[in-house]
Amino acid sequence: MQYFPAAFFTKLSGINNHSKPWGATNMCRTTTSTLDIHLLRNALGSYPTGVAVVTASGRHRAPVGMTINSFTSISLDPPLLGWCIDRDSASFVDFTGATGFSISVLAKHQGDIAKRFATRSADKFVGLVEDPAMEPVIPESCALFRCRMYRVIPLGDHVMLVGRVTQFERREKPPLVFVGGKFRQLPDAPNIAA
Repeated sequence: MQYFPAAFFTKLSGINNHSKPWGATNMCRTTTSTLDIHLLRNALGSYPTGVAVVTASGRHRAPVGMTINSFTSISLDPPLLGWCIDRDSASFVDFTGATGFSISVLAKHQGDIAKRFATRSADKFVGLVEDPAMEPVIPESCALFRCRMYRVIPLGDHVMLVGRVTQFERREKPPLVFVGGKFRQLPDAPNIAA
Protein backbone atom coordinates (compact mmCIF):
# COMPACT_ATOMS: atom_id res chain seq x y z
CA MET A 1 0.00 0.00 0.00
CA GLN A 2 1.29 3.45 -0.86
CA TYR A 3 0.90 6.34 1.60
CA PHE A 4 1.07 10.02 0.82
CA PRO A 5 2.35 12.79 3.08
CA ALA A 6 -0.09 15.61 3.77
CA ALA A 7 1.93 17.99 1.57
CA PHE A 8 1.07 15.80 -1.45
CA PHE A 9 -2.50 17.10 -1.46
CA THR A 10 -1.62 20.77 -1.36
CA LYS A 11 0.35 20.38 -4.59
CA LEU A 12 -2.52 18.93 -6.61
CA SER A 13 -4.86 21.09 -8.60
CA GLY A 14 -8.51 20.08 -8.74
CA ILE A 15 -8.07 18.11 -5.55
CA ASN A 16 -11.78 18.13 -4.69
CA ASN A 17 -12.73 16.29 -7.86
CA HIS A 18 -13.11 12.70 -6.63
CA SER A 19 -13.42 11.44 -10.22
CA LYS A 20 -9.65 11.86 -10.62
CA PRO A 21 -7.73 8.58 -10.74
CA TRP A 22 -5.84 7.78 -7.56
CA GLY A 23 -3.77 4.84 -8.82
CA ALA A 24 -3.04 1.70 -6.84
CA THR A 25 -4.01 3.29 -3.54
CA ASN A 26 -7.60 3.59 -4.72
CA MET A 27 -8.67 0.44 -2.90
CA CYS A 28 -12.16 1.54 -1.91
CA ARG A 29 -13.59 2.81 -5.20
CA THR A 30 -16.31 0.44 -6.37
CA THR A 31 -19.12 0.69 -8.85
CA THR A 32 -22.19 1.84 -6.95
CA SER A 33 -24.70 1.83 -9.79
CA THR A 34 -26.55 -1.11 -8.22
CA LEU A 35 -26.72 0.50 -4.78
CA ASP A 36 -29.14 3.17 -3.67
CA ILE A 37 -26.77 5.56 -1.88
CA HIS A 38 -29.60 7.16 0.13
CA LEU A 39 -30.71 3.76 1.46
CA LEU A 40 -27.09 2.81 2.15
CA ARG A 41 -26.58 6.01 4.16
CA ASN A 42 -29.75 5.27 6.17
CA ALA A 43 -28.58 1.72 6.86
CA LEU A 44 -25.17 2.97 8.01
CA GLY A 45 -26.98 5.44 10.27
CA SER A 46 -28.29 2.48 12.29
CA TYR A 47 -24.86 2.16 13.85
CA PRO A 48 -24.49 4.51 16.85
CA THR A 49 -21.32 6.60 16.93
CA GLY A 50 -19.80 9.20 19.16
CA VAL A 51 -19.70 12.81 17.99
CA ALA A 52 -16.51 14.82 17.81
CA VAL A 53 -15.24 18.10 16.45
CA VAL A 54 -11.92 18.06 14.63
CA THR A 55 -10.00 21.33 14.50
CA ALA A 56 -6.74 22.56 13.02
CA SER A 57 -4.87 25.67 12.10
CA GLY A 58 -5.66 26.06 8.43
CA ARG A 59 -4.27 28.28 5.73
CA HIS A 60 -2.94 31.57 7.07
CA ARG A 61 -3.23 30.09 10.62
CA ALA A 62 -6.99 30.62 10.59
CA PRO A 63 -8.80 27.99 12.69
CA VAL A 64 -10.89 25.40 10.83
CA GLY A 65 -13.22 22.83 12.32
CA MET A 66 -15.95 20.37 11.49
CA THR A 67 -18.21 17.84 13.20
CA ILE A 68 -17.26 14.22 12.56
CA ASN A 69 -18.40 10.77 13.52
CA SER A 70 -15.78 8.88 11.51
CA PHE A 71 -13.24 8.92 14.35
CA THR A 72 -11.41 5.69 15.24
CA SER A 73 -8.55 4.41 17.33
CA ILE A 74 -5.97 2.71 15.09
CA SER A 75 -3.01 1.79 17.29
CA LEU A 76 -1.77 2.18 20.86
CA ASP A 77 1.91 1.67 19.98
CA PRO A 78 2.50 4.04 18.33
CA PRO A 79 -0.60 5.95 19.51
CA LEU A 80 -2.53 6.56 16.26
CA LEU A 81 -6.08 7.63 15.54
CA GLY A 82 -7.86 8.51 12.34
CA TRP A 83 -10.86 10.22 10.82
CA CYS A 84 -12.16 10.70 7.30
CA ILE A 85 -12.93 13.84 5.29
CA ASP A 86 -14.88 14.12 2.06
CA ARG A 87 -12.80 15.44 -0.82
CA ASP A 88 -15.60 17.93 -1.54
CA SER A 89 -15.44 19.43 1.97
CA ALA A 90 -14.88 23.19 2.09
CA SER A 91 -11.98 22.69 4.52
CA PHE A 92 -10.39 19.71 2.73
CA VAL A 93 -7.23 21.58 1.69
CA ASP A 94 -6.88 23.11 5.18
CA PHE A 95 -7.01 19.74 6.93
CA THR A 96 -4.94 17.74 4.44
CA GLY A 97 -2.29 20.46 4.44
CA ALA A 98 -2.16 20.86 8.22
CA THR A 99 0.77 19.64 10.30
CA GLY A 100 -1.61 18.38 12.96
CA PHE A 101 -5.16 18.40 14.27
CA SER A 102 -7.10 18.12 17.50
CA ILE A 103 -10.19 16.01 18.15
CA SER A 104 -12.63 16.97 20.90
CA VAL A 105 -15.09 14.17 21.79
CA LEU A 106 -18.30 16.02 22.61
CA ALA A 107 -20.20 15.62 25.87
CA LYS A 108 -23.96 15.03 25.94
CA HIS A 109 -24.70 18.73 26.56
CA GLN A 110 -22.74 19.85 23.46
CA GLY A 111 -25.29 19.14 20.72
CA ASP A 112 -25.40 22.85 19.82
CA ILE A 113 -21.63 22.85 19.25
CA ALA A 114 -21.96 19.76 17.05
CA LYS A 115 -24.60 21.55 14.96
CA ARG A 116 -22.53 24.74 14.77
CA PHE A 117 -19.48 22.87 13.43
CA ALA A 118 -21.63 20.89 10.97
CA THR A 119 -22.38 24.13 9.07
CA ARG A 120 -20.17 26.33 6.88
CA SER A 121 -20.53 29.30 9.22
CA ALA A 122 -17.61 31.68 9.55
CA ASP A 123 -18.35 32.15 13.27
CA LYS A 124 -17.78 28.57 14.44
CA PHE A 125 -15.08 29.49 16.96
CA VAL A 126 -16.67 32.51 18.63
CA GLY A 127 -16.20 32.06 22.37
CA LEU A 128 -14.40 28.71 22.01
CA VAL A 129 -10.73 29.27 21.18
CA GLU A 130 -8.76 28.97 24.41
CA ASP A 131 -5.15 29.58 23.33
CA PRO A 132 -4.43 31.25 19.98
CA ALA A 133 -0.84 29.89 20.06
CA MET A 134 -2.17 26.30 19.91
CA GLU A 135 -4.59 24.49 17.65
CA PRO A 136 -8.16 25.36 18.60
CA VAL A 137 -10.11 22.91 20.77
CA ILE A 138 -13.62 22.58 22.17
CA PRO A 139 -13.64 23.25 25.93
CA GLU A 140 -15.49 20.94 28.33
CA SER A 141 -15.52 17.98 25.96
CA CYS A 142 -15.35 14.35 27.19
CA ALA A 143 -11.91 13.84 25.75
CA LEU A 144 -9.33 15.77 23.78
CA PHE A 145 -6.63 14.37 21.50
CA ARG A 146 -3.90 16.58 20.02
CA CYS A 147 -2.20 14.90 17.08
CA ARG A 148 0.69 15.42 14.71
CA MET A 149 -0.16 14.41 11.13
CA TYR A 150 1.13 10.89 10.47
CA ARG A 151 -0.45 9.78 7.18
CA VAL A 152 -2.98 10.97 4.61
CA ILE A 153 -4.57 8.01 2.82
CA PRO A 154 -6.93 8.37 -0.19
CA LEU A 155 -9.96 6.07 0.15
CA GLY A 156 -12.76 6.36 -2.42
CA ASP A 157 -14.47 9.75 -2.24
CA HIS A 158 -12.86 10.45 1.16
CA VAL A 159 -9.36 10.72 2.58
CA MET A 160 -8.35 9.27 5.93
CA LEU A 161 -6.19 11.52 8.08
CA VAL A 162 -4.12 9.55 10.58
CA GLY A 163 -2.63 11.40 13.51
CA ARG A 164 -0.05 10.42 16.09
CA VAL A 165 -1.36 11.40 19.53
CA THR A 166 1.01 13.83 21.25
CA GLN A 167 -1.26 14.88 24.13
CA PHE A 168 -4.64 13.84 25.47
CA GLU A 169 -7.12 14.57 28.26
CA ARG A 170 -10.15 12.69 29.55
CA ARG A 171 -13.02 14.05 31.63
CA GLU A 172 -15.74 12.09 33.43
CA LYS A 173 -18.66 13.26 31.29
CA PRO A 174 -21.25 11.25 29.37
CA PRO A 175 -20.76 11.48 25.58
CA LEU A 176 -23.03 12.78 22.85
CA VAL A 177 -24.16 10.00 20.50
CA PHE A 178 -25.38 10.08 16.89
CA VAL A 179 -27.74 7.42 15.48
CA GLY A 180 -30.55 7.42 12.95
CA GLY A 181 -29.68 10.95 11.83
CA LYS A 182 -30.19 12.40 15.33
CA PHE A 183 -28.12 13.35 18.34
CA ARG A 184 -28.89 11.17 21.37
CA GLN A 185 -27.79 10.85 24.95
CA LEU A 186 -26.95 7.55 26.56
CA PRO A 187 -29.18 6.71 29.52
CA ASP A 188 -27.47 6.44 32.87
CA ALA A 189 -26.69 2.79 33.51
CA PRO A 190 -24.69 0.85 36.08
CA ASN A 191 -21.08 0.19 35.18
CA ILE A 192 -20.89 -3.42 33.95
CA ALA A 193 -17.32 -3.37 32.63
CA ALA A 194 -15.12 -6.17 33.92
